Amino acid sequence: MAIAKMAKLSAIVEESNRNLLMKELQVLQRVEVKPIDPTDLAVELNAEKKTSSQFEDQLEDVRSAMRFLDSYLPAASFKEKYLTPLSDMSYAQLENQYQAEEVNQITAKVWEQKQTLEKIDSELQSLNNEADFLNKWRNLKALPEYNDEAYKHTKLYLGTIPQTSDNEFINAIKNEPKLLVEEIYQNKDEIGLVMAADLDDAYEVNQVLAHNRFQALEYKFTDLPANMLQERHAKAESLRNKATQTRKEISTMKAEYEELKIAEEMLYAKVEREKAQDLALSTERLFAVEGWVVADEASAVINKIEQTLGSNVYIEVSDVEESEYEEVPVELKNNRFVEPFETVTSMYGLPKYNGFDPSASLTPYYWIFFGMMIADLGYGMLLWVGTFIALKAFNLDAGMRKNVRFFHYLSYSAMLWGLIYGSLFGESLPFRLLSPTEDVIEVLALSIALGLIQIIHGLVLNTMINWKNDRLEAVKGGAAWIVMLIGFLVAVLGPMLFNIQSLQQVGLWMSAIAALTILGIAIIKSKNKAAGLAAGLYDLYGVSGYLGDIVSYSRLMALGISGGSIALAFNILVAYLPPVARFSIGIFLIIALQLFNFGLSMLSAYVHSARLIFVEFFGKFYEGGGRAFAPLKLLGKHINIK
Repeated sequence: MAIAKMAKLSAIVEESNRNLLMKELQVLQRVEVKPIDPTDLAVELNAEKKTSSQFEDQLEDVRSAMRFLDSYLPAASFKEKYLTPLSDMSYAQLENQYQAEEVNQITAKVWEQKQTLEKIDSELQSLNNEADFLNKWRNLKALPEYNDEAYKHTKLYLGTIPQTSDNEFINAIKNEPKLLVEEIYQNKDEIGLVMAADLDDAYEVNQVLAHNRFQALEYKFTDLPANMLQERHAKAESLRNKATQTRKEISTMKAEYEELKIAEEMLYAKVEREKAQDLALSTERLFAVEGWVVADEASAVINKIEQTLGSNVYIEVSDVEESEYEEVPVELKNNRFVEPFETVTSMYGLPKYNGFDPSASLTPYYWIFFGMMIADLGYGMLLWVGTFIALKAFNLDAGMRKNVRFFHYLSYSAMLWGLIYGSLFGESLPFRLLSPTEDVIEVLALSIALGLIQIIHGLVLNTMINWKNDRLEAVKGGAAWIVMLIGFLVAVLGPMLFNIQSLQQVGLWMSAIAALTILGIAIIKSKNKAAGLAAGLYDLYGVSGYLGDIVSYSRLMALGISGGSIALAFNILVAYLPPVARFSIGIFLIIALQLFNFGLSMLSAYVHSARLIFVEFFGKFYEGGGRAFAPLKLLGKHINIK
C-alpha cells in the first residue's frame, strides 16, 4: 500500500523536562502532535490546558519589521536568491544566536524609522495640500483683514464663483459699478476673485455677490500666499531631505535583517511548540504528549528521544485502532518515479488512512496524456533543459523540488510524442509514426482507446476496492460495467476488425447480461423493490455518461493538433517577413511567439490531463477525504536546521 502505516506515540515526562521533550519532537520533525485523551495513558492525569502561544505577537512583530525592511534593502541577487544554498545550523546553534533583547531593539529601531517616514509623509501631504491652495492664490496682493488706515472705508472680498460656459456670473460681477474686481486665477470649475467696495455699499454689493453664487474664502494664513508658498516649498524640501536620509539609514540595516531571520526561525519554533503543547496534558509535576508517527520510523524516533532524555521519559508506541482511522493523518509512500505525481492526487484530495492511494495508477495516464497534448520534440527539450538546470543548480525546498521533478519526468513524454508525431517547434521531422493532421482518424482512435483503457482500469479499481466490504456493490458498480463496455466494443469492433458478424451478437448479449445484472442487484439490495427497480434503471441511464467520458478523450488529439498548428502558423508568419527583417527582428519575434505557445501548451496539457484524471478516472472509484500528515516542524526558511 502506498499509504504509510502510522502508529500512535505517547510520552510522559516530569514537568521540568517538558520543553526538552517538545524541542526534541520538533527537531525530529516526524511526529504530529494530536489532542490527547487521558484515558489512553498509562498514568492518570488531571488536565490543565495551556494558554495560547505567548510568542505569536513577537513573531508577527518580527515579520512585519522584515516586510518593512524588504522595501528598502537592496534586492538579493539572482545567485543569492536561487543558487546559494541555505546555511546549515543545529537547533542548539540557532538558540545561541537568538538574542531576544537585541531583536527587540532592532524591531524598536525599525518602527521608529517607519514612524519617522510616516510622519514625514503626513506632513508632506499637508504641505502639498496647502501649496496647491496657495499656488492658486499666489497673485493675491492684499488680505481680507487688515488695519491699514488708508483702507478704513473700503471692504475687501476674497472668494470664488462657479465657472460657466457663457461667463454669466463673472460678467455680472465685473459689470457691477460698485465693485472693483481683480481676477486671481481661473480653472475649469471656478474663478478666484478679490474685490473691493465702499463700506457704504456693502449691503447692495452683498446682494449682487449672493445672486451670482459668490463663495467667500476663509483665509487662515497671516501672510500673503506668495510668501507662504515659498516658505512651504522650503519646508517640504527639508522634509524630503530628511526622508532620503532616513531611507539611506534603513537601507544599511542588512545585518539587522539577518538577525531578524534568526529571530523568525526561533520564534516560529516557539510558537509551533506552544501550539502543540495546547494539545497535550500537564499537572504540576507531569507532562504528557501524544502524536502520530510513521510506523517504520517509530523505533528511530524513540531511540533519539531516549538519547536526549534517558530514563526521564516514559514512551511507548501503539498500533492505530480501527476506530481511529478517521483522525489518522496520511503520508504517501511511493517509488521515485511515482512520488512527483502525488501532487496530482493531493490536488484532488488525499485518500483516507484506510483508503486507496491512486498515485501509482494515475501516473502512466497523466504522463502519456501530458506528452500527447504537447507532442513536440522542441517543447519537450525546452522543458527538459529548464527543469534539469533547476534541479541541478537552483536552491529549491522539498516541495518545489518535487514539483520540478514532476515536470522533468513529463518532459520525456513530450519528447517521445514529438518523435511519434514528427514535430519540432511546429516543423515536420523527416520521420514520424503518426501525423496529427493527416492521420486524424488514427490519432482520434488512439485517443479514444487510451480513454477506454483508463475508464476500464478505473472500474477494475472500483471492483477491487468494494469487493472486501460489499461484493454486490463491487459487481454492480464495477465488474458489470466492465462487461458492458467490453460487450459494446466487441459488438462494434468485432465485425469491423475480424469480419465475424456473430461477434456483434456476442457483444450485445454481454452488454445485455451486464445491464440485467446491474438492474437485478439494485432490486436485491433495496427493501422496496419498486424503488430498487427505479434505482437500477437510473444506474443504467449512466451509460450516457460513459459515452460523454469517452468523447472527452478526443481532447488528446485536439490539443496536440492545435499546439503544433499554432507553432507552424508562427513559423509561417515570420517566414513571410522580408529577409532583412526575418534575420533581425524576426529572430526575436519567433523566439517570443514560440515561448508563448510553449507556455500555452504547457498550461493546457497540465489542466486537461488533470481534468481527465479527476473526472473520467477518479470519478469511477476514488473519493479522497484524507488529511495530510503534518508533523511538528521548524520553519527552515532562512536556515537549514540539522
